[in-house]
Amino acid sequence: MKIILGSSSPSRKKLLNNTGIEFKVKKPTIDETAQKKEFKGKKKDLAVYLAEKKALSIHAGPEEIIIGADQVLLQNNKIYDKPKSIQEAKKHLKALSNKTHNLISGTVISKKNKIIWRHQGVSKMKMHKLTDKEINEYLSKSGENILKCVGAYNVEGYGSKLFKKIEGDFFSIVGLPLIQLLSAIRKIGKD
Repeated sequence: MKIILGSSSPSRKKLLNNTGIEFKVKKPTIDETAQKKEFKGKKKDLAVYLAEKKALSIHAGPEEIIIGADQVLLQNNKIYDKPKSIQEAKKHLKALSNKTHNLISGTVISKKNKIIWRHQGVSKMKMHKLTDKEINEYLSKSGENILKCVGAYNVEGYGSKLFKKIEGDFFSIVGLPLIQLLSAIRKIGKD
């Protein structure tokens, strides 16, 4: 069995690399914006839906499994995407300041063009009340890389100091629910 990570996320690649398993990376070929518009389900289910679309967009051989993943930040029934600019990142952080939001991670495995495993993780994230100065300092330290992060933060880096309380799986927050994912891969390998 060969493993393909269907993601261009550096965080997901690093997480999977740290496990020691062998895999290759292929970038999904979906238009995320179009897929979000087509989606008709509940907002909390969007991450799994996008993960499925990503995994199924990648061509693989019969002995290859594909890992697809996505995250959705939901606060007061509003979805926050990756910020398109530092100004938008600043707006996101101001809106999330002193509030609790849900970071929903969707992860799937596909084989032979069928989804054979799904996982949804929900993490409750409570931010400190952030001043403009704190937001500006954080964005200055983080730089343009923050534009690749839903919610304009990365808890594995400088973003950890933005939070008052986090309830959920750390690995899911960073990008992949490693414990559940590795268990699923192990089981699929035995089948």
